[in-house]
Amino acid sequence: MLYSLWNWGSRMLEGKFGNCQVDEVLQTIIQGKGTGRLNLEGTSIFGGHVRATFYIEESRIVFVEVGPGVAYSSLVDLFSLREGSFSFASGETAEAKDRSVPVADIVLQVTAALDEWNSMRRRLGSLDAVYSLRADGATKDLILSREQWQVMAQLDGKASMREIARKTGKGSVAVSKALYGFIEAGLAAEVDVPAISQDVEREQSQHRGFFGLWSRR
Repeated sequence: MLYSLWNWGSRMLEGKFGNCQVDEVLQTIIQGKGTGRLNLEGTSIFGGHVRATFYIEESRIVFVEVGPGVAYSSLVDLFSLREGSFSFASGETAEAKDRSVPVADIVLQVTAALDEWNSMRRRLGSLDAVYSLRADGATKDLILSREQWQVMAQLDGKASMREIARKTGKGSVAVSKALYGFIEAGLAAEVDVPAISQDVEREQSQHRGFFGLWSRR
């Protein structure tokens, strides 16, 4: 079962999800014309643990608080979870608000992100993998987008995919998609690196503006 409790009358919706069903949680909130506080905790498809609180008003996310130590590059990253638990307290509102984002748009972006990642994950593996360019390995001429150029410029054999996502300000899916194309074209290959502790992005505060988050899909 996706939900352990489904009772709008008691102002509380909570339960667990798996198999990338976080989009179903969001759909349920939309159907209930949700205004309230959504607590989300789970395992990211990109690795690591996510703990975040979202305030929703009339099916639009207006404020987010992220637990310390959570590494993410975009708002979509926070919802791209493999499994976890959630609780939605109906009627609770945020004291402060950011630029709002429709939950319906989040659902579409999360669904697309999950589909793309599932098609790439066996080839790419962990976001902590490191890649370098192989200019002599290209099998055909490529026309690169600005986003692809930004990713390519970071393929120095030292920075991990996760670090590239942080440095470029792109979401994990966008970086993975660009790198996947380079690998398929013979332009990039994984580099063996010593097993060392890698620093992950840590938030300077538990709040980041939606304008920046939403633009980094």
